[in-house]
Amino acid sequence: MILKITKLITASYSLKYLFIILAFSFQSAFSQTENKSYFFGHSLVNHSADQSTQNRSNIPDWMFLLAQQAGSDYSVDGQFNFLPLQELPAIYQWGFIDAPSARTNETNNDFGSWDYDNVIVTLANFIQQTSTPSQNAFCDQEYVEDCNEDPNALSSVEAVLRILDYSRDEEPGINFYIYENWPEFNGTFPPVSQTEEEQEFGAFYDYTRGEFHDWWITLQDEVLATRPDANVKLIPVGPILSDLFSDNGILSEIAATTLYEDSAPHGYPVLYFLTALIHYSAIYGEQPPLNFQFPDADLPAPIRIPDIVKNNYPSIVNFIWNSLQEYTFSNGESRVFLENQILSVDDLSIHTPKPIIYPNPGNGVFNLELSDAMVFPIDIKIVNTIGQLIYEVSITDHQSANINLDKKGTFFLKIIGDQYSDIVKLIVK
Repeated sequence: MILKITKLITASYSLKYLFIILAFSFQSAFSQTENKSYFFGHSLVNHSADQSTQNRSNIPDWMFLLAQQAGSDYSVDGQFNFLPLQELPAIYQWGFIDAPSARTNETNNDFGSWDYDNVIVTLANFIQQTSTPSQNAFCDQEYVEDCNEDPNALSSVEAVLRILDYSRDEEPGINFYIYENWPEFNGTFPPVSQTEEEQEFGAFYDYTRGEFHDWWITLQDEVLATRPDANVKLIPVGPILSDLFSDNGILSEIAATTLYEDSAPHGYPVLYFLTALIHYSAIYGEQPPLNFQFPDADLPAPIRIPDIVKNNYPSIVNFIWNSLQEYTFSNGESRVFLENQILSVDDLSIHTPKPIIYPNPGNGVFNLELSDAMVFPIDIKIVNTIGQLIYEVSITDHQSANINLDKKGTFFLKIIGDQYSDIVKLIVK
């Protein structure tokens, strides 16, 4: 493979595109350093069954470890049920291996006295194919054939509003997040062949970022239409994970049985870790620490995070951060980030358009074009699908470099600089 680095002269580019690429340099000034969260959740938030095994199959433990290594505070409480059935006033059911409770007095169950910064809610992942957000999805068993006949049934919108109104009454101005999870898997699990896995999970990921995602967008829109003055944001986990796991994703080589343990699908710690990276980015308004030290080196698989995730961790973090910038309303406002986490064009002092790499896929010869505005030096690294370093070079100016790799397959080209980082999947035919 020969990779040629040339100069790119760019006359203009969209401000939205510019913001997506440049947010890395400014994020820390807008992030929060303390966070008290309350989850109204279920097993796609907390699936840990045995803490004695250090099975961190939950979001809060990973959130705490990420915040701790970033020098921030994190504490959390929560309760378990489907959202229409969550108890109010809130109760305190959950405890974790690492993450501490926000309550310093366990006899005090007054929700409003603990100054929560955020409330996070999520819905069941099997109702999206049978109901819209405004249709009744949960009802008493006697009305199961037609939930709309149940006078006490709630739609998903009503279930969210119930928790939102309670939270705002207890803590006015509280930030409110809807956690978009991933859907139930209706295929064969575990897959009986590689071909079956590729086909069925390919369809699964397409649905997750398609109709399933559209359902959550509608939910957020309808909640905000009813409570336009509320801080209601979306944490779009499902579609971002789908992009990571799909054919062109950074983690496309990871097996489904490494991620999921059943067809619900509940996951192993790796799935909740990746989910926590998205939650952390959205709630703290910054990237998770790029030098994160994993606590599970001595733990067995599947409790230990797989090497492919650890080896590609900085690239995963960057991909998630870039992806979150894309979720906006029609007026350009972020669906994810709070207003004080959003940068205006006036805040930007660096103008670095994204590098162009072509042809990709290719036969081994790629052109990498860098902008005049690129700040040098930058490091170019090529790794294989399990994170092994194949080639690296440091670029000090707009020079050309030849990289020879006499192999076919999938590789990742990493571009790393003081004010810019990116990753591109390369396919050599």
